[in-house]
Amino acid sequence: MFTNEQQLLLDKFADLSDRLFDEGVISADSFTGEIGEYVACRHFILNKSERVAKAVDGVCNSGDKYQIKAKVFSSPSNSFSVDKLKPNLFDYLVLVFFDTLYSPLKLVRVPASYITSDKFSLTGSNIQNFECVDKDKIILQPNIQKLLNEFAKTIEELKQQSITRSNRVVGDIGEFYASKRLDLRLSESKTAKGIDGINSNGLTFEIKTRRVYESGRRKSETRRLNGLVGKSADFLVVVTLDRAFMCAGMWLIPMTNLTNPKSANLRVVNNTIGTLNLIPSKISYLQTGDTFKTFDKITRV
Repeated sequence: MFTNEQQLLLDKFADLSDRLFDEGVISADSFTGEIGEYVACRHFILNKSERVAKAVDGVCNSGDKYQIKAKVFSSPSNSFSVDKLKPNLFDYLVLVFFDTLYSPLKLVRVPASYITSDKFSLTGSNIQNFECVDKDKIILQPNIQKLLNEFAKTIEELKQQSITRSNRVVGDIGEFYASKRLDLRLSESKTAKGIDGINSNGLTFEIKTRRVYESGRRKSETRRLNGLVGKSADFLVVVTLDRAFMCAGMWLIPMTNLTNPKSANLRVVNNTIGTLNLIPSKISYLQTGDTFKTFDKITRV
């Protein structure tokens, strides 16, 4: 599906992400969030939490718990809105501002006592209430900052090549593959919840993508598929990618057939009734199963 030039660009991106992993900057494919956690943990001297620790990304030596959120800004801003917070589980919220090259612009530390719901909005009028660390006080090793800049430039190249639409590289590539295979029109809004694409029959699709390959960062055979509770799409499409972002499997699942969406993982493709295969599996523990043929006789569930 990709030209040679596009695949070379994806190979370069894979190499850069591996280098960031080797340097301890990232440990998963949520790149902006992971890089933000790295920067905040270094500045505030935090021990980074395990991925299973809900709402807590780092803990300081005194025991205070931190949640960290990061965003990329194309122009200067003092606004930053976050939701799905659990302020009863942490002591501080740290907001990390990046420019488009993943150079940190500022850090804002907000005590949890200021957060009265699962949402918080930083604005130009309330930012003075909180500790703000300017970019000249955020120290990164020169080799790390250079690597982050190169990583960010490659993401921009991926956008220019129409491979991705945002900094959500893995999710965007999965949507690209699914849209080509199923002839979907992708949702224009990246903030649209629960529906990533729609076909000519009006059927709707939620698309979840995970990179799976043999390495120190891909050991789990139960990679989570988060955010499926209460989704209104007719079908879930599960896409797996290899290290070089080539499609390593794709499945179509009736959303209402998921027996436990709250704790769904990749193995739902093996045990969910009605699952059909779109692209054969290259992963040993994921079954190819019955082959999808046509939507002609499929209607909304």
